[in-house]
Amino acid sequence: MGAASASKGRSIHTLCTSNGSPYLNYQTRIMYGTYQMIQKAAGGDQHVAFTRILHRSEPDSLMTQVPSFRADPLTPACDTWCEFPVSDRPNAVRRFFDAAAKDATLIQAPWLLMIETDYVWMKPLQAPQAEDMAASSPAFPFGYINPQNPNIEGVMRKMYPAEKGPLTDVPGSGPAPVMMRLAEWIKVTPDWERLTAHIEADPESKEKLGWVREMYAFSVALALQRIKVDLAKPPLSTLITQPPADATLGQAAMFHYTWGSVFQNAQGEKVWEFDKRAYTDPSIVTTPPILALPPTFKTNFKLQDGKAVTQELYDTLTAMIKQMNQAIVNLSPLKDTITATAA
Repeated sequence: MGAASASKGRSIHTLCTSNGSPYLNYQTRIMYGTYQMIQKAAGGDQHVAFTRILHRSEPDSLMTQVPSFRADPLTPACDTWCEFPVSDRPNAVRRFFDAAAKDATLIQAPWLLMIETDYVWMKPLQAPQAEDMAASSPAFPFGYINPQNPNIEGVMRKMYPAEKGPLTDVPGSGPAPVMMRLAEWIKVTPDWERLTAHIEADPESKEKLGWVREMYAFSVALALQRIKVDLAKPPLSTLITQPPADATLGQAAMFHYTWGSVFQNAQGEKVWEFDKRAYTDPSIVTTPPILALPPTFKTNFKLQDGKAVTQELYDTLTAMIKQMNQAIVNLSPLKDTITATAA
């Protein structure tokens, strides 16, 4: 099924983006492993395709395991290190859609779900019928994306002038997780790319919008194109929850481990930790280590911010780590041959 014949139904084509760094490739191997696990679960047959959009100068070692489309990066220095590699993302996504316009087989479903590499699939995501235009596209409300913040009004109005409407038009979201129809992605991506470039060229916008500036660009693009998204919060979000900020999976299909978790005992001593920022060495891409599970639950455990670790949160984090470990166990060795669709 190609894009031309994939405008109806409930099936989902999942996308993620990466610059191919060890940090992201480690996360990608585990995330894609959990994706393959839920494909085999009840309802997983709706997850029909996956594409990693790689913005990198050369193919990388994951291409033998993860279906990939490679786009030459706007910033080749990001192949090794750069200050903000995510600024290349909207350009790479636009080039993927340009390629799909020429090769309809690149898109296999009516719903396109953009996710991040640091997600853990726990169950299949159920989508409505794409042809039902009353069904809105789900996105996620990030608390740190606040378009109405008076401190950033000036830079927001550079992108969304007053004549376009109030800043309440702009959702507090970002490009992932978002599930939209192909036509919606085609509408929003040019503005997303243009506004990201604008921010990178404007020192004031870069400073005030900070490390989430590309997320703001996407949110403004949604408003400019009048695309409405459903911003259900956990536990009602069908997309993600973010432990330890969220204590349960709720109705979500995935965990997002953006926040580190540290368990401390009554004496304030660290007894367990999981933080993605510790996994950056290139060796872990080839051989990801099994992750340590939390120790036996105790009622005096506290998080690094002093909040109590409830049994519910403990069980949630344990389930997430177990799912990640099962994906690690299931991994096949990386091969030397690397191929990918490229543009």
